Amino acid sequence: MRTLPITFPFFKVLRVVALLGLSQSALLAQAQTFKIDCDAEASIPLMDKKLAPAKITIELQNIGRHVYFNVVGPADYQMRVSSLITEQYLGANLTTDARLGAHKKNKTSGRENQITIDRESVAYAGYNDTDYQGKSVRILYDGKCKLPKQ
Repeated sequence: MRTLPITFPFFKVLRVVALLGLSQSALLAQAQTFKIDCDAEASIPLMDKKLAPAKITIELQNIGRHVYFNVVGPADYQMRVSSLITEQYLGANLTTDARLGAHKKNKTSGRENQITIDRESVAYAGYNDTDYQGKSVRILYDGKCKLPKQ
């Protein structure tokens, strides 16, 4: 019976050390997120409509050969695009020497979205198939981004 109080703290310490080790290795596996701010414009050609210009932030990650984009801003500008291929989506990495980009297509609905960012001019372009005012439409985006200050 006397060994239980002595070994019990040992197992507590061992558990804490193991959890800290796992959390540190999990942090190493995460990719760094790069953020760029952009002045964007959007239009819906099907409805001959221009949306209000907006300031957006594009969050970009690169893990292995896959790229991930998350556009943060007003609701009509938000979208997520990645090059992953899953049961639900077909993704493609559009990155070249001249641009960064990804394309995603929903296998069930056929809806697509795409983002490209020109490396030299830091110009942003893309599109997103979505519902707008009860209609299925493609919203086209373009704009100019600013690289973060070093």
